Amino acid sequence: MHNPHDDDDAVETPPPDAATPPRGSVCSTDASWHKDDHLFGGGMVLLAEDGATTYGSFSSNRVLTPLHAEFQTLLWAMKSSIHLDHLVMTFEMDCLQLVHLIEEDNWLSLLAEFD
Repeated sequence: MHNPHDDDDAVETPPPDAATPPRGSVCSTDASWHKDDHLFGGGMVLLAEDGATTYGSFSSNRVLTPLHAEFQTLLWAMKSSIHLDHLVMTFEMDCLQLVHLIEEDNWLSLLAEFD
């Protein structure tokens, strides 16, 4: 009798595809910043797994750069999602520079401005 577990040709499971839908809730963020304004703003749209949508926005004192505004908006959205009991979350943003900083673990350089 042949036992399939004795085969030397084991089948490997391929890695997950990058196009695989994210798990958990999804939160999209964006920031608004202008060099002449004393304030900047940020917002989020949170789509929960159950289909509920939550919108939020804030304004705060001016930060140094648009990148700092995007980063502070992301931090605010993360804190807000935890406060709303969303512990598994995928974040989306349109700031590719911030995405690269986070992927390369260089985001700590942005924390110097925040207390």
